[in-house]
Amino acid sequence: MIKNSLIALFSIIQILIGSVNAQTLEIDSLEILLQKHPKRDTARVNLLNELVNELYLLDIDKAFIYAEEANEISTQIEYIKGKARSFILIGICYDEKSDYLQALKYYNYALEIYEKLNDKSGITRCYNNIGILYRYQGDYSRALEYYQKSLKIAEKFSDKIGISNSYNNIGIIYYYQDDYPKALEYFQKSLKIDEELGDKNGVSYCLNNIGMIYEHQNDYHEALKHYKESVSIKEELEMKGGMATGYYNVGTIYKNQLEYAKAYEYYQKSLAISVEIGRKSTETYSYEGLASLFLAQGNEKEAYNYSIKAYNLAREIGNAALIKESSELLAKSSSAMGNYKEAYKYHVIFKEMNDSLFNEENIQKITGLEYQYKYEKEKRETELAQQKKDAVRIEREKRQKNVRNSFIIGFILMFLLVIIVLNSLLQKRKANRILALQKEKIRERNSELFSLNEEIQSQSKKIKATNQNLRILNATKDKFFSIIAHDLRSPFNALLGFSEILLKMHKKYDNEKREEIIQSMNSSIIATFRLLENLLEWSLSQSGKIQFSPENLNLKEILHETMIGVQESANKKDIQIINTISENKIIYADKNMINTVFRNLISNAIKFTNSGQHITLSLKEQIDSRFHEIAIIDTGVGIPEDKIDDLFRIDRNTSTRGTNNEKGTGLGLIICKEFVEKHGGKIWVESEPEKGSEFHFTIPISN
Repeated sequence: MIKNSLIALFSIIQILIGSVNAQTLEIDSLEILLQKHPKRDTARVNLLNELVNELYLLDIDKAFIYAEEANEISTQIEYIKGKARSFILIGICYDEKSDYLQALKYYNYALEIYEKLNDKSGITRCYNNIGILYRYQGDYSRALEYYQKSLKIAEKFSDKIGISNSYNNIGIIYYYQDDYPKALEYFQKSLKIDEELGDKNGVSYCLNNIGMIYEHQNDYHEALKHYKESVSIKEELEMKGGMATGYYNVGTIYKNQLEYAKAYEYYQKSLAISVEIGRKSTETYSYEGLASLFLAQGNEKEAYNYSIKAYNLAREIGNAALIKESSELLAKSSSAMGNYKEAYKYHVIFKEMNDSLFNEENIQKITGLEYQYKYEKEKRETELAQQKKDAVRIEREKRQKNVRNSFIIGFILMFLLVIIVLNSLLQKRKANRILALQKEKIRERNSELFSLNEEIQSQSKKIKATNQNLRILNATKDKFFSIIAHDLRSPFNALLGFSEILLKMHKKYDNEKREEIIQSMNSSIIATFRLLENLLEWSLSQSGKIQFSPENLNLKEILHETMIGVQESANKKDIQIINTISENKIIYADKNMINTVFRNLISNAIKFTNSGQHITLSLKEQIDSRFHEIAIIDTGVGIPEDKIDDLFRIDRNTSTRGTNNEKGTGLGLIICKEFVEKHGGKIWVESEPEKGSEFHFTIPISN
């Protein structure tokens, strides 16, 4: 394989990705639009991606910044297509910097997204780009595999740009496999499509590749002609990457024609642009071209200087072919200078790299032929399958035509038969009318029976509902009379007893004894008052006369008011009440009702908590909800599991004595349930015997 042709081809395909219009005017227009659209949305992402597409051959660092911003915004706003496009462009930027590993990573990111979206155009673009990277690494078999995948999709969807790119890339693989007629065939196919599309950039690439074929065949006149036409288009489009490659190729032709002054001029142009845009691969080729030029002119020192630059840079980017070629130039220039030890050193490196590449190329050529055979076979199979489908379709249409004709004939015969039968039907019409009238009467009777049945079922449901209401009313009445007969009577009996003792014995008792009796009376009065409050609130609730007036309330202030009424009971049992609810929580509730709920639940917790323990008040903010969840948690005796379901039922007696033998009616929890549900909330209990209970309820947040 001719060295200069390999170098030119290797450089060209680095910038073969996509269709680029890098004219300065277009870039300026896009940047002005970008400045006028600071909003981080899909429109800005599309502008950024378009700018990267225009910039990467002119200002790679700026292109990187725009591409990363596009990727960041796409991720933030979940713009999947924009994200995939930015991944491709970041990969192209790494490609331009000869960082092929990073480029491959980002192409695969993009491919994963396009496959999920089933975006055939995006998948085709990724396949082509990945194939190019494998070609850079000399893995022609995998490169050909990806190009053929891309071509299949492009042909299926008549994507001319994708077909052209695939033709061009496959042609390059044939070039590397020394199949120059086949390579020229594919380059010319690609050129024809690009000319039809008016794609100047694509035309430029095809001309350059055709020039490589002529250069390899030593037809320098045709090679120079095609190279110069390609460079002229690159200059018109201001595509610096393509210009660097084109200048190098023209310089190589002039060197082969022994026009050293012109060769030096074009090599220097290529070197200057390569350094400017940071493309290390083309920079390496330029150094090699200058080294070989000076070596041909007998200037061994300059040849050595440029060779060592090429060698070091080839090592840096890890390009095996460039290492081989630069080490060969170093061996020749060192030998010409009489430095045989160094010449031997670089000759050994050259031989090792040459043998390695030779073996690898042979393997790749064989594998590539296998893939090509597989592709052609699949293509023939697809064509045969289509021919079979066409034959089946024609046969099916023929059968459908016969069926249609048969149907028409059958329809005519059926029509005649209908006319014949019609007369007979008319004779039976009178009988049918009589039958129809009889059926109608039967239907009407059935309808009446059905309506009567529905009415009976409706009355039955109403009776059941009335019975249920009566049962609840009876339970309510029994509960009410029970409280009046027993729970309300007992405290008054205690008060009468204490007052009688105090009346008769107050002179005999000392102050301490009198204070003890008065304290007992006070406790009994407080308990009786709370019972009366609950009875009043319950009776108002049952009669529907209680007013419901919700408003925004500070939860901390409501709890403070409640604590004033229950703190004395807690102090008597040495129970600490811990309030963990912050001061800025606002609820939307009826003040009197919510006070009643807190008073009953906290009093209940005090009642069933042992002396010296504590009660905790907490609030949990429910995510995506209009309610706060409030919990009153005690460390008391707990509630058996079989009793929990009866706590909020009026028809079940759930009243039990507290840890200090405190009495209750069971009415408080029923009132709590009614008042919480009045607010649209829920109330429930979680408890375990001997470990305590947690009463939870929900209340609306601020309106």
